[in-house]
Amino acid sequence: MSQEARVLIIDADTAAAQKMGLALDSAGFPVTWCSFAPTEVAENLKDFRPSVLLVHSELSSPQLGALLARLEATPVPVALLCKDVADERFVRQMRTGLVELLQEPFSARLHINRVRLLMAELSQRSGELSGRGGGREISELVQHLMRTRRTGGLAVGEEGRAFFVRGVLKAARLKDLTMEPALAAMTRSAATWTYTEGADGASGLVDFMGEEEPFVVTYREYGEARVQAQPAPVEEPTTRPPAVPMAPVVVDPDAARTPILFVDDDPAVVLMLSGYFSKKGYPVATASDGIEAMNLLTTRSFEVVIADLNMPRLDGWGLLRMVREDLRTQETPVALFSAQDNYRESLRLLHAGAQAYFPKTLRLSALEVQVKELCEPRRRFLRLIDTDGGIEFNFGSLGPQWTLRALTVSGFSGQLDARDSWANWRLWFEAGRLVQCTARLGSTSLGGDRALCGFISSKQAEGSLSRGTPAPEEGFARQSTAATLARLVPWLNDEQKRAAEGQLARARALQVNEELYRLFITVGPPAWQPMVRMLCEQKLTPAEVIARLQVTPMEVAAVVRELLRRGVASLQP
Repeated sequence: MSQEARVLIIDADTAAAQKMGLALDSAGFPVTWCSFAPTEVAENLKDFRPSVLLVHSELSSPQLGALLARLEATPVPVALLCKDVADERFVRQMRTGLVELLQEPFSARLHINRVRLLMAELSQRSGELSGRGGGREISELVQHLMRTRRTGGLAVGEEGRAFFVRGVLKAARLKDLTMEPALAAMTRSAATWTYTEGADGASGLVDFMGEEEPFVVTYREYGEARVQAQPAPVEEPTTRPPAVPMAPVVVDPDAARTPILFVDDDPAVVLMLSGYFSKKGYPVATASDGIEAMNLLTTRSFEVVIADLNMPRLDGWGLLRMVREDLRTQETPVALFSAQDNYRESLRLLHAGAQAYFPKTLRLSALEVQVKELCEPRRRFLRLIDTDGGIEFNFGSLGPQWTLRALTVSGFSGQLDARDSWANWRLWFEAGRLVQCTARLGSTSLGGDRALCGFISSKQAEGSLSRGTPAPEEGFARQSTAATLARLVPWLNDEQKRAAEGQLARARALQVNEELYRLFITVGPPAWQPMVRMLCEQKLTPAEVIARLQVTPMEVAAVVRELLRRGVASLQP
């Protein structure tokens, strides 16, 4: 295809979008750019009529989920510029929807040529993927289909069949199993598999449910899709009743903006949860233990994490500890669930740091209600951003970093005022970009990075927004808000780590709260018990514990930090 393919760049960072646009324009592409705002996207799709969208986002981003939902009415292939390109193997043969993953940062030399080749090869792609099961391959494929809202058919071995419409499982069978149980069994299979996108993916599914419950599958490209059980015809077995058009699926915009991470080592549980919430329009990702979950949390953005308490390598307790200790993740709401009622109640009494504790017997519909309740404070904030002042917010419970990103995405222009027992802050925004921050601590005034670091670290800051307030002289050198946070948060993490290690090095012994200590011994990680008993019962110093147990200083430091954070012990110099 010629260089005249029209490219629409979508990026929350206007400056970055403009930079990419100028590079593409210099290479001969007609190009324009916009933010993720629905009105801007709709106007550009209508007026510019792009051949391809170049979108700067992660696969798990709620912005991308909402964008893919809108594109179902105006189909345009999407090339994604992102950090995580692990799903590249699932898009390399796709002809519609998400068709390319490009590794950021943007490189004019590499990526412009790749966009050119992409437009030339799309018509030659097969629209089909294949492989052999085993490990997590089929499970990861299913998650990709749900996350990217794909329509098509999956065949696993000789007997496994599943059909997805806009990322939602509509039919599945493997031997005597149907729907989610059948799909869960397929994900554990070591058989060969094939996925075919679009209308071709429906072939072979018409009769796979068997004579007693034949299925009619109809699919119109980019339009309505349905999978409907029909009574078996009696007089004319070769004819099927005409399909009745189905009303368009209504996507819940709140769900599309709420990516969820499910963490459990039981594939059947993970598939059940992810399947239900994907049907409801939530972007979903999964992990099999706490370590895998933490890797995802440090590279993607999630509104809720729901984790099992009992898992190999790193359990729910350990995951919660790591999430709360890292500034990159500590604002993420975490819910723990378990089949052990006493364990959950003990953790609740210990104030372990999770926002909720769910029984595994909880119905899925009830779990969704609980998830909505966890998300309601942030959803309320998003609804009220456009209100003209006078409304108080608890920025500590929302998360200071989350608040800054939400104001960026909404294009907010105005002033944020916040206060806690330590300081008062004032932040100014222009078209969603943070341009200045000041803080007052008693008679001391701070500005720029020092003031913003204080706001990011605040736990209980409250305040309000005022729209349209003129901004002062810029203090962040025209950096995007995302770039400012990316620069400051790792530095703050290192500073907190050094401070904690210095405090630990000066400690002689621990002063123990006996009541909380007994509870901690009951519900804490079993692997920590020898260290905990030496520190709290035998009153040994951290250095003595290291010498006796031959453990690393980092292991002892993690245990001590946990005891301090839970209030189980305090440092005795």
